[in-house]
Amino acid sequence: MLPRWSGSARGATRAAVLSLRRIPPGLLPIYGLVFVAAMVQSALAPLGPLYAAQLHLSRVQLGELFAAAGFSTLLVVLPVGVFGDRLGSRRITVGAAVLIALSALGQGLAPDFLLLLASRVVFGVAFGTVWTAGVAYLSESGSAEQRSARLGATIPVSGVATSVGPAFAGVLAAQAGVGVPFAVIAAIAVLIAVALMRAPVVAPPTTRASRPSRSSSPWKAARTSRLVVAPAVIMVIAGLSNSVTNLLGPVQLRVNGVSINAIGVLLAAAAVLYILASLYVSRLGARAATVRAAGIATFLLGASLLLPAASTATVPLCAFILIRSMFHAAMTTIAYPIAAAGGEAAGIGASTALGLTNAGWAASSVVGPLAGGAIAQAGGNRAAFAVLLPLTLIAAVWLLVGRRGLGEHPAARTAPRPSDLPDGNP
Repeated sequence: MLPRWSGSARGATRAAVLSLRRIPPGLLPIYGLVFVAAMVQSALAPLGPLYAAQLHLSRVQLGELFAAAGFSTLLVVLPVGVFGDRLGSRRITVGAAVLIALSALGQGLAPDFLLLLASRVVFGVAFGTVWTAGVAYLSESGSAEQRSARLGATIPVSGVATSVGPAFAGVLAAQAGVGVPFAVIAAIAVLIAVALMRAPVVAPPTTRASRPSRSSSPWKAARTSRLVVAPAVIMVIAGLSNSVTNLLGPVQLRVNGVSINAIGVLLAAAAVLYILASLYVSRLGARAATVRAAGIATFLLGASLLLPAASTATVPLCAFILIRSMFHAAMTTIAYPIAAAGGEAAGIGASTALGLTNAGWAASSVVGPLAGGAIAQAGGNRAAFAVLLPLTLIAAVWLLVGRRGLGEHPAARTAPRPSDLPDGNP
């Protein structure tokens, strides 16, 4: 039984909508695409058992469905980033909307496993494109201060979609069949593609930093610019934490005797905290989009891992799931503005830098469940959290005490003070 969508979740949704009130109309389809992509990503969880029954899938095949999108995302994010900087991120993002529609139709109408698997692979390509070229278009559309707020707003929008996606897909599929929720999503994606093509173009700032240098290499930038590599590190740790927690947390709670409905309520509450925390950080704009702030959030995430590493009893595990959601939100909200600024400063372009950042997330999302499951199988769930703890703290120390000034973005030194902005807000 799916949990009811609480008043707190509705309040978080209203807050996410209000956070977009200063966004130019030409950018709103991008946020719509982020929302739809996150819904498709999260819709697979409640539909897995239905696919298994209808198509007679083994557990191995079901696992392949969950991993397929992550693998294709990992493969495409860097090439998409490079081509986005060369061809224009808006044009590529329109193509991503079309791919989401096609992949949704495939997932809803697939008569066999191979077509369903292929549809998940196509969706992974579209998902990686949205979070690389689409987010880059947001970055290119405003000043450094506007960029932090606009990129940060993608996280609560995605969070709302992730929280409502499973309920939307599960309820419609149970009432009318698997094809119905995906047909609705495909129609919305097509409308978003049309809206994006017809929306007024938001002109980027005319600065040299916004134009990538053809002689720049993303690998050289990753070696020399802290603002390019730091977001990838942040997203690797965030992805590992998210994967291990989502894999082992519900399983351990079930072992502890917690009901499925209670677990659903707990995860819904964690989603609300995630949305609220990301909204708060995104409203801070450039004030929060710093490597030091990311280091603090990462350190606090590591500290929270002490709870499940010490005990996987119900109370400490539930407390961890709730607490970590806020630090995870802060890390992911901060990472994208840092990556965009770092890409411009290093001369590789925002889209390429965002591709590197998303590659870190995709890799950790693939490795995390495999490694976490193997460690838990060998030494128990506490062991998996215990292994993640030092990795998180090492990353936090690097972010906090690494060489400051390496690859520092000039705009970070000249960004307006909060008191210079209307109402003190971005």
